[in-house]
Amino acid sequence: MIQNITKSDIMILTGYSKTQAQNILRKAKASMVSEGFVWYSNKRVSRVPIQAVEAILGYKLDTENVIIDDVSAGTML
Repeated sequence: MIQNITKSDIMILTGYSKTQAQNILRKAKASMVSEGFVWYSNKRVSRVPIQAVEAILGYKLDTENVIIDDVSAGTML
């Protein structure tokens, strides 16, 4: 199964800042376009396959043990 990853996921999984995560996402989109997936050239596409990000970072991201949930969803204001 192909998992997709967003800028906020990159920030959570790696600890990088917002700007660094945006740059990684841009590089991943550019590599996908160079591989022939032209729909990634659209600026509104904000998700890329996790394998593209892992290729840029040079290491595998472990998404199984990380909980990516909205904390404020279960709280009352």
